[in-house]
Amino acid sequence: MITSKVDESLALQAKELVMQANDIVITAHVSPDGDAVGSTLAMCHYLKSLGKKATVVLPTAFPAFFKWMPGARDVIIFKDRRREAITALNQADLIIAQDYNEVKRLGEEGMPNVVRATKCKKVMIDHHLNPELFADVTISYPLMSSTCELLYRVLQIWNGGQLVQKDVAECIYTGMMTDTGSFSYNSNDPDIYYIVADLIKAGIDKDEIHRNVFNNYTADRYKMMGYALTKMEIIPEYGASIITMSRAELNKFNYRKGDTEGFVNMPLSIKGVCFSAFLKEEDNLIKVSLRSQGEFPCNIVASENFNGGGHLNASGGEAHGEQLEDVAQRLRDALPRYKEYFDRELAKLTD
Repeated sequence: MITSKVDESLALQAKELVMQANDIVITAHVSPDGDAVGSTLAMCHYLKSLGKKATVVLPTAFPAFFKWMPGARDVIIFKDRRREAITALNQADLIIAQDYNEVKRLGEEGMPNVVRATKCKKVMIDHHLNPELFADVTISYPLMSSTCELLYRVLQIWNGGQLVQKDVAECIYTGMMTDTGSFSYNSNDPDIYYIVADLIKAGIDKDEIHRNVFNNYTADRYKMMGYALTKMEIIPEYGASIITMSRAELNKFNYRKGDTEGFVNMPLSIKGVCFSAFLKEEDNLIKVSLRSQGEFPCNIVASENFNGGGHLNASGGEAHGEQLEDVAQRLRDALPRYKEYFDRELAKLTD
């Protein structure tokens, strides 16, 4: 049995707004990951099954290894198709915000301003901390493993407990799988596996989904991974690891969006490492990805140093107008402030 963890009255309020709307746009955060793409496409398929016009508008492109997902090729990328995206947002009578907790997470290409300026109703479905109260209905559960898990629970309420259709299930499973590192972290809730069982009953092939996502990389990506490991810096007194990659280094390996997915997790396989940072130079900013083990709060590191946030063991942020090495040094200088957390986790790792 899957336990009830979503306020049914909130879910039904959101459903009422959906039923009143005819033209719905679903949005997610900048640099969309599997949970963002999976949750928005799942919602899109579900809404279309209700006879609604539904469109996914994402701020920037997503990795190529998600393009197999049903409906992925119909997504409008704001950065690439700005006029079409603005038209869709302005014509919508409902915007559904998924997998982001505040409008600024829509990026810096103008999409946040467009969304704020729209007059239509809005619904938020998200699992990040500290939601901005910009929506008419806010369904926020930070303890959920993923927005896709939360969406599954919402759709169960909307759907009277019936199984979702296969295309919805495929997208939901993808988001749950990727946001838990293939169920290797933030995934100790028995409900997750009851949900996976239901998704399999709906017709998904979870092994094929895993292959589609994780067995779709280029040889250049693996060469890049090897190079990244040669640059890995271990700071043993804190059980910390830092990897940096400049734009020039990425380009040496014919970098494509998504190629560095998972790099931040690799140092956590090393005995005595409880905190990992991957810093990557992108256009006009340094992207910071943080991961941790146990109860080390990498979301606090992200919020206090990189204007970011996220979850206890998986979070990130950004640095604008700084050089890559300066950002890395700022992180090194910040580590002593978290010595209490480091000491506690290192004691567990050495027991």
